[in-house]
Amino acid sequence: MLSRNSRLALGLVAVVVAGSLTSAATAAALPQSPRSITHRITLITGDVAELTTSPGGKPSARLIGDEPYYFGSFDGDLSLVPASAYPLLTAGRLDRRLFNLTELVAQGYDDAATQQLPLIVTGPAPKTAAVRRTLSSVGSSAISVAKSDAKSFWQSAADQGKIWLDGRTRATLDRSTKQIGAPTAWRSGYDGRGVKVAVLDTGYDVAHPDLAPQVVGSQSFIPNETVQDKHGHGTHTASVVAGLGTASAGKRKGVAPGADLLIGKVLDDAGNGSDSEAIAGMEWAVAQGAKVVNMSLGGWPTDGTDPMSQAVDRLAKSSGALFVVAAGNAGAEETVGTPGAATEALTVGAVDRDDSLAKYSSRGPRLGDGAIKPEVTAPGTEIAAARAAGTTGGHVLDRFYTTMSGTSMATPHVAGAAAILAQRHPEWTGAQLKAALTTTAVPTKKARPDEQGLGRIDIPKALDPTILPSTGNLFLGAASKQQIAYRNNSNRPVTLQLSVDARSASGIAAAVAVSPAKLIVPARGTASATVTLDRAKTSPAKYAGVLTARSGATSYRTGLGFAADGRLNKVTVKAIGRNGKPANSGASGVQLWNQATGDVTAIAFDATGSKTVEVPTGRYAVMAYAMGVDEADWTNSVTLLGDPDEWIDGDRAYTFDARRAHKVTVKTPRRAEAQSVGIAWNRQVGARNAVSGWVFNNRVADNVFVQDFAKVANGTFQVVQRWDLAQPELTVDVPGLGRLPSPDKGSFRTPYVGVEKLPLTDKLAGSKGKAVLLRFEGHEQVAEQLRAAKAAGAKLVFMYNEAPGFWSTGADEDIPFYLLRAEQGRQLLALLKKGATSLQLTGLRDATYRYDLAVGPSSVRGPLTYDIARMRPATVTTAYQRNDAWFLHSDQRVAHLPGIATGLTSSREVSGPVTRTDYLATDLRGVTWDEKTAAGEWNESGIESTLPRAYRPGEQVNRSWWEPLMRPAVPAAAGEEADGWPPARFENALRIAMPQYVNGDRTVYGWGDRGDVTAMKLRSNGVELGSADWSVGQFDVPAKAAWYDLTLDQRRGPNSWAKTSTATQTHWRFQSARGRGVLPLIQIDYRRSGELLQLKAAYQPGYRGASVFRTTAEISTDGKTWRRLALDAAGRARVPAAGVSLRVSSADLRGNSIKQTIENAW
Repeated sequence: MLSRNSRLALGLVAVVVAGSLTSAATAAALPQSPRSITHRITLITGDVAELTTSPGGKPSARLIGDEPYYFGSFDGDLSLVPASAYPLLTAGRLDRRLFNLTELVAQGYDDAATQQLPLIVTGPAPKTAAVRRTLSSVGSSAISVAKSDAKSFWQSAADQGKIWLDGRTRATLDRSTKQIGAPTAWRSGYDGRGVKVAVLDTGYDVAHPDLAPQVVGSQSFIPNETVQDKHGHGTHTASVVAGLGTASAGKRKGVAPGADLLIGKVLDDAGNGSDSEAIAGMEWAVAQGAKVVNMSLGGWPTDGTDPMSQAVDRLAKSSGALFVVAAGNAGAEETVGTPGAATEALTVGAVDRDDSLAKYSSRGPRLGDGAIKPEVTAPGTEIAAARAAGTTGGHVLDRFYTTMSGTSMATPHVAGAAAILAQRHPEWTGAQLKAALTTTAVPTKKARPDEQGLGRIDIPKALDPTILPSTGNLFLGAASKQQIAYRNNSNRPVTLQLSVDARSASGIAAAVAVSPAKLIVPARGTASATVTLDRAKTSPAKYAGVLTARSGATSYRTGLGFAADGRLNKVTVKAIGRNGKPANSGASGVQLWNQATGDVTAIAFDATGSKTVEVPTGRYAVMAYAMGVDEADWTNSVTLLGDPDEWIDGDRAYTFDARRAHKVTVKTPRRAEAQSVGIAWNRQVGARNAVSGWVFNNRVADNVFVQDFAKVANGTFQVVQRWDLAQPELTVDVPGLGRLPSPDKGSFRTPYVGVEKLPLTDKLAGSKGKAVLLRFEGHEQVAEQLRAAKAAGAKLVFMYNEAPGFWSTGADEDIPFYLLRAEQGRQLLALLKKGATSLQLTGLRDATYRYDLAVGPSSVRGPLTYDIARMRPATVTTAYQRNDAWFLHSDQRVAHLPGIATGLTSSREVSGPVTRTDYLATDLRGVTWDEKTAAGEWNESGIESTLPRAYRPGEQVNRSWWEPLMRPAVPAAAGEEADGWPPARFENALRIAMPQYVNGDRTVYGWGDRGDVTAMKLRSNGVELGSADWSVGQFDVPAKAAWYDLTLDQRRGPNSWAKTSTATQTHWRFQSARGRGVLPLIQIDYRRSGELLQLKAAYQPGYRGASVFRTTAEISTDGKTWRRLALDAAGRARVPAAGVSLRVSSADLRGNSIKQTIENAW
């Protein structure tokens, strides 16, 4: 439905008119790669970011290049902001979604999906953009910026007004019917018979046995598409409403199997549609006499004044129909989208099987005015319902059924319940149906009314309520009073005890009352009460609560929501820098995180090093970063300051002094220099989690400071740090000066490698065989200067800039090239004036050792010193095999700290071949690490990953990247069988997810690259049951026990980075019967050392059986003739050192088997 609304620490609000909609997001077909996935995203600044979802689902991100960047994760989404954009962003000039990596990928704005960035800008459109549409009513233009032109566009961004992302909208039973009490209603004779329910969605499978007899009318509003559902979403939702369950012998029938269905196709075969098509479908449904309209679709959050929401309100009032609409799957506050924002709509959130509010379910209140949305919840997780023929959405169960998750699935439960009530009470209007379902709902514990409404629906309670309120939801907008009437449906007077309570998310009570407190409702009559809000005594905030009417042990509940205006608390934060001056440098600024709502207010300090913000009463983390800069205005220090636990109920003033903070020092056993450092604060309160910090390069590493922090009493607080230190790749010792600070690389293609003493000169003439010192003359002249040095025979170039402070440039002219600061340049020139000077150089192509440190102290008192030797680090010795596909390869290691929503990444470059020893240290228990490398050209292909794992103190591990022998297999992991990882059976469907490239011991894996060819087929008794052109798929299979043949053929593309394991053919034979469980697939581990090969057969992870296997192997050196290997009892045999293809077979005692051929294995 709606993409997740990030809580990025930038407190901005962006409004974009959304003109399209899609079905509410469900659990999609099995992911193409259920493990580590990396997306590249070119940002509006022209910088390129990478978002990686690591094994286990944790995101991590990095900015490619040298610029510092901010990263923030607030209740889910991960955002990354280059330092140059941070001031404009916090000033409200940029839409926060422009840097929300989670959102950009979800909307299809990553580089693999599009090379355009759609924006909405105020004022005239810049020349670097293509105008798509002029929005004269709001004085804006919809433009597209080619990502290749993003840097040029960004240079003119300061001349623009506000810049928004032009966002997209997108697609949002047997047990679940019992959960809401439907069988009880069926036994009483109520199943929706005679009630028309319209389902506006992707159509339906016209031949599905559960639906074909139920549909009394259908129409497609999508041009050139029939009502046949080729997406699967509409079939699923329609069957939850009124499916007969015919294909499951009645087991999986819908909530109201007696109802008549009207099917309106308003979303196309890709699950997308427009507002106008949805409105046309709504009008058609009402004209066809629908009493209930189900809409498991939606767009962006609105205040209910958008065209679709307004259409719902008008049609509901004019027809008496009830529109039941999905809340959305954003999982955050104020993310209920259109048309669920409509006042008349009954908006539905989702609960799990245990009635817990689903993590993905969109929370309220309604954007802007604070009205209660959603009003109710229903089961929405892993709902089994009809599957449209030819579709693979969700988790397939068999030919006719699949499971999906989302508020899309919860909504038809409520629509079916409404149909049952409409059959029982044909005279009730849509408003009365809504009131009955809301007032009798069962609240979920640990969820507020603004998150869940009144709770999960309960059909038996709603079927014949003694008391029926006139509304299910009271809204105090501009008015301070609202009247509510109670109707008594019994033959006796009923006395009601009335009470009302409304609170902000921070727990502040509103001054709200109800009168009278005691109300007698006559038999078959009505009586009214009035709810009054005293705005003068109510603090400004959004409030949600419940008006409760009690009669004995029975309660009737009505939702209450509103926004109270008034004066907010003014909070002034001032920071003093390390130099004693106002902290106004770089991106110095403050963040206030509301612990109850998750809202974040962030803003950069002004010239006085302070800022005043206005916030409602509540408990906050008040955190600040004070940056220092060098002479060139580059950040060279960072200090973390603040108070992580502050109650703010009035005006406040805070002063934080960076001079009182303490230096962070990392000690290493061997000489190492920091390559990057990340520092962040992490705050957890209940289910809320905030991570907010910065990542810097080596310029800041010697100047990281943290103030004292006491341990918090409420929740947890951590000072999170990620350090990456490495052996210097170039050491320069100068007689008379000593050792120079390690210079920055100017050329990555041509490093200096060797150990020697070289003369130094500052003249090109006579520089042959020497190191030459050149003055930086401008970026355009650098390449020419290097070519001249190379032509003169210089061995390497040192270039200095006369301007003080950090500077950067680069060029590759096949000569080693390094950058010096102005001070080092002056020192060397002074030595040269005194006479001949030489340099003692030690240069490496790659560092041979590194130190990885991930720490998170919960309190700080005094200086922080981390002595890695004393921390007993784990040792990971890694062999990077020879790989000539590109001159430099990316290498990342992500640390996952327990309780922190985002992984912490360190990135480095490796040329290889090299064996490097890494030392992994942490001060926390439960830290896991995973790694990823990129082997191919531009580091955009040949992605290999590891599974996350913890390391014991002092543990020693060996690893290898870019190994020659790779083949399809399941890595050493289990637990995600639902996604086919490992391959498993669920009822009458097989789910398979098999990486195409896995190393010999299954610790490293990768998926197919562009240009590779994959073919997967499943057969039984010679009959093909399904196929896929990827190694992930779902296949429905017969219920009875049978033998199956699964083949997976993989061939690398002609331009692949890999020159070995160029093709594989794998054939599994296995037996399977109806049920749930991991399949008995056999796989073979390979271990090769020189001319010795060892094979070991075993079942895939997660399957247990008698591990007795008979294994044979053959090799070929020409691909035509094969020679059998003589395996010893341990599975070992002698093999040639190179040019070998391998063919292996293994079988267990039951007949399960594998045959695997690896061409050009090594």
